[in-house]
Amino acid sequence: MELATGYLQSIAKFLSSLVVGIGGFTYESPFKALLSLGFVPIQSLAETLFDVDFGRAIFLVGISAGLIFLALWLIVRLMRTLVISRIETAVTSALGSNVLIAMAIGVIVTVMVQSSSITTSIMVPLAAAGVLRLEQAFPITIGANIGTTITAMGAALAVSGVNAQAGIEIAIVHLFFNLSAAILIYPVERIRQVPLRAARILAAVAVKSRKLALCYVATMFYGFPALLIYLTKVFD
Repeated sequence: MELATGYLQSIAKFLSSLVVGIGGFTYESPFKALLSLGFVPIQSLAETLFDVDFGRAIFLVGISAGLIFLALWLIVRLMRTLVISRIETAVTSALGSNVLIAMAIGVIVTVMVQSSSITTSIMVPLAAAGVLRLEQAFPITIGANIGTTITAMGAALAVSGVNAQAGIEIAIVHLFFNLSAAILIYPVERIRQVPLRAARILAAVAVKSRKLALCYVATMFYGFPALLIYLTKVFD
């Protein structure tokens, strides 16, 4: 649609001309400050154990992966205890009653932690514990994609100088791209079911074969981008 109409570019140019120079905001997430307190001693331990940067990097990657799995395991255990109580009913009714509420939750959490990946990662153990269904997690994910544009917009508005408007235009395009995707995909039942069915199929494959799941992740997140970078360099 953008290539055919250029609507994102037109909207971005118009809105950026109205808001350029009004000032913005920068937000420092308290979660990042708390995480940095735990990172410093781990980094010091890596520097003590290893003399070369490669060894330190491998150690930090291993510790990070271990902490991620530990956090997810603890969240699943906690959520399974909550499922027994009335909290499951409260969460389900809150998220299932209104799609806009679910999207707003995704936006707010993402702005707080400044990472849509963290928001979506939190939903994995919630779904594993039976607190969230796929249909409930979907609008939260959409909200997370929209929320990730908010801090960028605030930072762009705070920029001054000759390139200020260009930065605002990029932030506005980012925002309206995600909004357009939400408007085009979610309201139409048949279109909305496409990513849900794809997720169920991939989940079934991953349960049957962890190797295929790892191959999918490696291909989509590393192999495919690497191929695009290579082709860009070849044909540039």
